Amino acid sequence: MNISLTQLRALKAISTQESITSAARSLNMTQPAVSIQLKNLQEQFEVPLTEIIGKQIYLTEFGQELVDMADRIFDEVDQIEQKMLELKGLLAGKIRISAVSTGKYIIPYLMADFMKLHPHVEISLEVSNRHSVLAHLQENNTDLALISVSPPNDVAFDSITLEENKWYLACAPEHATKFQAEIDNNKWGKIPFILREKGSGTRVKMEEFFNERDIKVDSKLELATNEAVKQAVMAGLGASILSNFSMSQEIEDNRITLLKYPDLPMKAMWKLIWLKQKKHSPAVLAFIRWISENKKSVFQAHFNTFDE
Repeated sequence: MNISLTQLRALKAISTQESITSAARSLNMTQPAVSIQLKNLQEQFEVPLTEIIGKQIYLTEFGQELVDMADRIFDEVDQIEQKMLELKGLLAGKIRISAVSTGKYIIPYLMADFMKLHPHVEISLEVSNRHSVLAHLQENNTDLALISVSPPNDVAFDSITLEENKWYLACAPEHATKFQAEIDNNKWGKIPFILREKGSGTRVKMEEFFNERDIKVDSKLELATNEAVKQAVMAGLGASILSNFSMSQEIEDNRITLLKYPDLPMKAMWKLIWLKQKKHSPAVLAFIRWISENKKSVFQAHFNTFDE
């Protein structure tokens, strides 16, 4: 048996495109060339790999099994190519990262210096709420996740602890005196609150904090991103809980004021997490190792702290 990677790639493209012409276009090959690759591959098996129904070409059950096996072969070939580049000092590959909304203020700095050292590595970043980030991780649609509210206990994760995350009660400066007086008099219902959407880590922490203290707040607005909440706070639409990483510059510019209450700020740790059973590529392993060794210097260089 003499099966080539080109033949397997042709079969995979046909399975995806359901057309030899479209498969040829996706492979940047001519239609006759793809047909020849399929013919040469078919000659090595006694059972059909494809069948024609109407004007479309489909894989048989055996043909699909062969594609599934080919996918594993392609993964191993990619590993070999990445290993060769690593041995040459040219680490390559793709790293998929999902980050919670507030994490977008942090993750670019964790990526930047690593990518300068390894320009052949490609990093894709998706920012979403905590619920979606954890779902992507469990569905194996991402390699790493940046979160600050602990993941559920029913899934086995490994992690790197990065830095402390603090959530403060914040409002626009023009409302600070009035809102602080309402808080001091335990009249929380008189303060319009801006909330993150259900599923976000900030919303989870905020609800835990208020529920534990039997505090009832009046929500006037619910927004899908941390940035939208911050802008609404600065516009004077109400108060909200915000991470110190999202508003340090706005506090320095006197566009946001912090309100005081016992046990604030709320605290948790930023963590980079991944599935314990996940078999990482060399690029992902190198990124995890680099973060472990350089996290302290990155946070010291790029993030200012402010007094509580």
